[in-house]
Amino acid sequence: MATTNGGAVSQTVDGAHGDLSQVLHALQAIYDPQSTNATRRQATEYLESAKQHPDAPAHGRSLALDKSQPAQLRHYGLTMLEHSITYRWEDFTVDQSEALRACVFELATTITEDDPVYLRNKVAHLWTEIAKRAWGAEWMNMDEQLVQLWQTSLHHQAVVLYVLETLSEEIFNREDPTAGLRGSVLGRACVEVFTSATVLSDQLPTRDKNLGVRFGEEGWLQRLSDSLNWTLSQDFQNEDRLRTSAVKTMNALRATMPWVIPKAITSAQVIECTCAALATPVVEIQLAAVDILQAICRRHHLSDDDILDLIGPLLSDDRIHFLRQVYDWTVSDMDVHNLNEQKYTLCKKLAELSHSLGLFIDRQPRDGEKPFDISGYLNLVYQIALNDSLFVSIPAIHCWTKLLRLRFMRNDPQAPQIMMKLLELCFARLIRYEAFPEDSDNVTILFLNEDVDTVPERHAFLGNYRRYCVEIVEIIVRKQPVEAMSLILTQASTMFHNLYQDQPPFQPQTFSKSSMPVLRVDAHVTIIDAGLKGFLKWLVGHGREPLEQQEAMRNNMEESFEQWCRQLLQIRFEDPEITKKIVHLIANFSTKVLPDRAQFALAFLEYLLTIKLADNTALPQYSDAVKELERVCSSEIQKLAMKFPDDFMNVYEGLERRINEMLASPDLDDRQRHAYNAFLFIIIHRCTSIDRATQEARMRQILDQVKNAWCNEALGNSLSSFQSFCALLGMEHLAEFLSTNRFQQVEDWSEQALPADGQALQANILERSNQLPLRLTKSLLAASIEKLRDGSTAYELAAALWAEAIPVILPNILQLVSHAQAFNNVEDSWSSLPPELQQVIQRMLTDRFWQAGISTESREDFFARVSSSKSTYEGFASTVRGTIRQIRESSYYILYSLTRFPDFFYGITDLPGPLSQALYANASALSAHHLSVLLSISTHLIEGCPPQHRAHFLPPVVEGLFRVLRDKISSQWEAVNQQVAEAGENDNLADEMKTESILRQLTYSSVCLGTAFLDSADRSHHHSQDSEHDHPEDIPLHQFILSTPSVLEPVLLFCNAMLRCRDTRSITTLVPVLRHILTTHFSTPSPIRDFFCNDILKNAITSLHDPYFVDCQKDLASLIAAILTLDDETPRAILLSLPGLGDAGRVDRRLAKLRSSKRDVRLQRSVVLDLLSSLRGVSIHELGKVERMRPKKKSAFQEQYMEMNVEAQPSIVRGGSPGLEGVAGMFDEE
Repeated sequence: MATTNGGAVSQTVDGAHGDLSQVLHALQAIYDPQSTNATRRQATEYLESAKQHPDAPAHGRSLALDKSQPAQLRHYGLTMLEHSITYRWEDFTVDQSEALRACVFELATTITEDDPVYLRNKVAHLWTEIAKRAWGAEWMNMDEQLVQLWQTSLHHQAVVLYVLETLSEEIFNREDPTAGLRGSVLGRACVEVFTSATVLSDQLPTRDKNLGVRFGEEGWLQRLSDSLNWTLSQDFQNEDRLRTSAVKTMNALRATMPWVIPKAITSAQVIECTCAALATPVVEIQLAAVDILQAICRRHHLSDDDILDLIGPLLSDDRIHFLRQVYDWTVSDMDVHNLNEQKYTLCKKLAELSHSLGLFIDRQPRDGEKPFDISGYLNLVYQIALNDSLFVSIPAIHCWTKLLRLRFMRNDPQAPQIMMKLLELCFARLIRYEAFPEDSDNVTILFLNEDVDTVPERHAFLGNYRRYCVEIVEIIVRKQPVEAMSLILTQASTMFHNLYQDQPPFQPQTFSKSSMPVLRVDAHVTIIDAGLKGFLKWLVGHGREPLEQQEAMRNNMEESFEQWCRQLLQIRFEDPEITKKIVHLIANFSTKVLPDRAQFALAFLEYLLTIKLADNTALPQYSDAVKELERVCSSEIQKLAMKFPDDFMNVYEGLERRINEMLASPDLDDRQRHAYNAFLFIIIHRCTSIDRATQEARMRQILDQVKNAWCNEALGNSLSSFQSFCALLGMEHLAEFLSTNRFQQVEDWSEQALPADGQALQANILERSNQLPLRLTKSLLAASIEKLRDGSTAYELAAALWAEAIPVILPNILQLVSHAQAFNNVEDSWSSLPPELQQVIQRMLTDRFWQAGISTESREDFFARVSSSKSTYEGFASTVRGTIRQIRESSYYILYSLTRFPDFFYGITDLPGPLSQALYANASALSAHHLSVLLSISTHLIEGCPPQHRAHFLPPVVEGLFRVLRDKISSQWEAVNQQVAEAGENDNLADEMKTESILRQLTYSSVCLGTAFLDSADRSHHHSQDSEHDHPEDIPLHQFILSTPSVLEPVLLFCNAMLRCRDTRSITTLVPVLRHILTTHFSTPSPIRDFFCNDILKNAITSLHDPYFVDCQKDLASLIAAILTLDDETPRAILLSLPGLGDAGRVDRRLAKLRSSKRDVRLQRSVVLDLLSSLRGVSIHELGKVERMRPKKKSAFQEQYMEMNVEAQPSIVRGGSPGLEGVAGMFDEE
């Protein structure tokens, strides 16, 4: 019987044997290792075209049912049927679709135990694909057919289990687009057939009783529970098929747990049979059982009665004891050197389950009902936290951060004891494991090596573990301040006094930032810092004690803190890294915990001024650490001055005399000189005990140094051109020097010694750069604005004085920025040089940097390598690029600081154009890392602009910034994509990973800024709210941008380009904001809406079909749906122009369905994904399934501990000349 549009699947095909022979040959060609790529390509094309043949269903049925054919050929027949179901279902007549259902039922009933599992699963998959399209509509007897199969054999039951699990997952747990089109019908049908008739009548008495999809009274949940009980009563330990059936049954149960009616779980006794499975000695069954319990615990919106019915049994004393027994069994023979992978996985899953149970521990049953076994549960979670494997321990550690906050912990008699035990655990676990060598025999490190594949994951995981431990310490101190801090400080004192007991005495020659004494000090300092945070929160919360008692406790604790700190200051350490950590620690005590104890602050100041470790330049790492300690001390004395200005003013003459003596020392470098001057400036500026006139005169006298330095006519002349700028830095003959010394011929610059004239030039460049007034200006600006509240007396005084200097500083600062950025523009600034020297300049400007998680060497080895190459060609290059970078970034910081005086900075009428030109004209020549710094300063410039100045200031600045970001990021991604496509086995993957990692950071930071400018929900603007009160007519920044085309246009152009950048985090951040502003601001006809309906739509569709964006498909589909519902013409024309979408009727039906479902975002996504599924001959969402079906070593629960916080970017450290600051030093100062 011949039919149109594909034919009935039961028809016989003339010449079928010839066709099947060709298919078999094509399959053999694909799998034959001797086949050429061209042959495989031709075979693949033939097989794909065969699927689209009108008679493909008939061919597929014949192949699949013919058991004489090879399994791979039968499987191909099933894929032919799948293609017809997926892409042609709408075109089938009622008879044809019924024939397809009958075909699949026939395939399901005729499978045998000898058929390969993948064939049986494929048949079950076809069943679910038809069910998603027809069940509850034309296919009404599906449940009866499933029951019929269920009663046949175990391998038929496996088909049923596959169907039940898949339907549960794709209708409820995952957003399958096909199921989403009929989500309401399918959802009701699932509830109907899974739930027993008794529970349905009791829980949903008003439901529609005429669905007609149900067969039998018990429902599938009861059938599955009964089946599991039966299997566990058989000889499952010795029969593979029974074990497999039990696991598959539990997988189907697990899939229903998130959505099925809670009473149905209780009625079917799912928890009882699951715990029976957990009690078996078969680990694969135990793993499946834990997954069911975890799925129950992770349900949302459970009522108190549901918690009592579902969670209560798991928290009863007998079940907690049972879970403890299973856990003890998993660790009884755990040996990291001979690990039983399955038991270890079970151990981790039990830890995760214990964490989930903890979320309900405070929901105690009502009086008269069996209480939870809180004591047993707390002991279980504590034992898990003690596990040597941090992967087992972390769910319990995370759980304790929540348990300790619960009310019941206040009155639990064992709470104080367990808190102290947890502190002891944190002492041990806050050691920085990432600093241990990879070949360490430490058992925790060995487990980490087993669990973590990559260094980035290790850093992220250990960072999260550390954060939870710190949080535990903080909470415990807040709950038990006296006892906890006493234990913490006692332990620290013991450590400090016995630091080298088992270690050789410190020697500068063996200095290491990751030595065991340093790591031990670091752990205790971290614990003390966390304890101080808890103490401060206790003070704010006033505790639970009466006010007088609390005040006495506070005084006693502060007294003990001061005495402890004074004792610590008496201990002198020769290790500069340890001394630095102690300085930071005591500074926290003095400025945050003991702010009223000026005498102690003076004692600490004396300590800081007298620290002097002997430097040894022959030991570069030790010497750098000594210099770093000196910088830290200089910074801390300024913070002390900000906190105690009046107290320090009382002894100002002595301090000034002491500082002048130190300034007279020839060994003092410029950085320290400026720091000491700033220290005195802060005391004068912040004190309240001298009259205003004297204060202003003293400050003006100091600030006149800044004005005079920038007024220097010679400086202005030197900045008049790029050539004179190079001469100012002693680099006017740089090209000649590079050519003479044949830099272009040396492959490894770090191995080539720098000649004497090169070392002289290197020293000259450093000396000349230090003569610029940048560091002086930076230090005094920081002293003038840090930790000052806008509007305060000190702030107003600083603003008035700096207002005189701003017009003097700005012209030369802009010239410095412009020339420093032009230095990197090799094509323009160095165009007169021959190509080989241009390449040398480009190479010289390429930073060396170390990045956590990517660099193959340790951070310490990196610094050692940089230090050892100072007198080489590489060291010379580092001096050149470091000098330019320092000028550029110091200028950025000065510009940022000047925005703190907004009326005097933004009020300059002719500033925006020159500022934009200086910042962005040559910015495209900067690397992605350097551009990130420019992005930071630009963010401050834009967000800090007062509303009254936005109209004239923002347009050129925003346009310049987002033009640079769009061009740079897009071109860099194109280069990365090409590099990945062309990568060879011998390529330097570490360098490629570093480049791509930095580009991802820049992309994400830029997208965050762009979305913040478009949507106020994305960021709270931290700048002056007073101005909003003064100008109530002004609108928020995002509204100003949305209503100002000259500012909005570059932002939208940038956002559109970012839709094609391969960074998932950026896409998932950007797309919701674009959708939001489209629907709320540009839903009516306008050029902006036209831009969405054309340019943004095209990029969104392109990304949707890029396999890289699998995880962004939902977001992209939502954006496309929002665009399609707003406009009829342009989007429709674009869709019809796409390959495979020429059927106007199908497109129009989907567009009509979209418009009728405006409030159902999930349905809209499903419509879009279904509409675009055949664009390239393969369903988009199939790509997602392929990705998700790959076996994962870690569970989703574990994955959350492998991710960094959004704000916590991977650490990047540059190599360069000593003393050159990076981004953190500029924008993260306290």
